[in-house]
Amino acid sequence: MYQVRLLIALLLRPAAPFSRLKELITVVLTTNEGLLFLAIGNAVSAALSLILFSLTVVSFPLLLDREVDFVTAMVTSVRAVVTSPVPMIGWAAVIVMLLIVSALPYFLGQVVMLPLLEHAMSHLYRRLVVAAV
Repeated sequence: MYQVRLLIALLLRPAAPFSRLKELITVVLTTNEGLLFLAIGNAVSAALSLILFSLTVVSFPLLLDREVDFVTAMVTSVRAVVTSPVPMIGWAAVIVMLLIVSALPYFLGQVVMLPLLEHAMSHLYRRLVVAAV
C-alpha cells in the first residue's frame, strides 16, 4: 500500500485531481502519467513478488521437514530459484493462474486449489532439495 501511495504522489498528482474511483480510473487510463504509473507499479510489484517467491518457495517445506533455521531455509530457497530459474518462474506462473481461476467463483475454488498446490509444492520440494542432498 505504501508503494501505491508513493507512486500516486509522485506520478499522478500533476496529472489531475481525483476524489472518486471513476476519476482515478480515468486519470490512470487516459493520461501519460497514469500509464507510467501502471508500468512502474507493475514492474515494482513483479520485482517484489519475485523476491518473495524466491525466499519462500522452498523455505516453508524445508522448515517443516528438517531442523534448520529460517536463514538457512531462505538461502536454500533462493539457491533453488537461481539454479533453475525457468522451471521456478514457470511454477510461479502456474500458481498465479490457478489462484486467479480458483478465485473467480467467490474464492470457493481455493478450498480445493490451495491443498492441491501445497501437495504439488511438497513434490517439487522433494525433487529440488531432498534429491540434491
